[in-house]
Amino acid sequence: MKFSELMKALGHEDLNCITKYGEIKEYQDEYFYTINSQTSDLMQEIKSKVSEKKPMFPYLSDNKSLSDIDKPIKWDVLLSNKCETRSAKELIGKFYRGNRDPKSSFLDKGHLVAREFQKYICGQNEPTDNFFCKNVSSNIAYQFCDKNRRNGKERGQHQFEQAVMNWFQKANDTDSESKKVIVYYEVEPIFRKSGDKIPIGTRIFAFRETDTSDQVNNFISQSKKKDEFKITLPYHVFIPNYIEDYEVEKGLKVSEIAKDFRMFYAGDIESISKWYSHQNTSKNK
Repeated sequence: MKFSELMKALGHEDLNCITKYGEIKEYQDEYFYTINSQTSDLMQEIKSKVSEKKPMFPYLSDNKSLSDIDKPIKWDVLLSNKCETRSAKELIGKFYRGNRDPKSSFLDKGHLVAREFQKYICGQNEPTDNFFCKNVSSNIAYQFCDKNRRNGKERGQHQFEQAVMNWFQKANDTDSESKKVIVYYEVEPIFRKSGDKIPIGTRIFAFRETDTSDQVNNFISQSKKKDEFKITLPYHVFIPNYIEDYEVEKGLKVSEIAKDFRMFYAGDIESISKWYSHQNTSKNK
């Protein structure tokens, strides 16, 4: 079952949680979607939320403070190789550190604002700022391991984060004086419904200061071979949080798969972990 088929079974056939940002197109068997907006409005909105003095903008609702947030949220971030040395707490105030759920063999506690970005927000890599630890609820989301990292040629979230890091490295390598480099980064966990705890996927939009909307996702169209593209900025993508071969085990019905994932996205990890353990045991026999 593909991700789009699961969403249809869960009552989200039109994927409007993603299409509101622009036209979407699946790529590489739905391992990720590209999002192509026809205007630069979203770029301008992101730029209006952050600055070099205030490079982190958390999207809060219901008059809550960041210290009250106990689930992953949307972030706008400005990354710069010339940022001042400061702590995340100085930038955003107190934040809730409550994601102490047990480890899972098939789920990562994936960062939304990547740990590697600390240098370009806080001015230094070490020591690890408290915000980039594994238990900050507003910045940590449960993700299937291969969606957070990668699986063979299939790209995970880390490869898109690495493209941002590569751009800073490229700028440093080509300019001995290391000119100022700025990247805008928006990351949003997409939930099936408001009460859920685990996102159905992650939307990421990364672009440089001079990029325009018609340049977004050009890294795919410029590739000679479909599976050998190199991710470059600017990009706007959605990475589903899903196991593609879930239905393989004993021919599960669509209704059964939908029920398991409905429970999973609501926060019941056991609804999927029992199947996952059985699946791995079967493969190793």
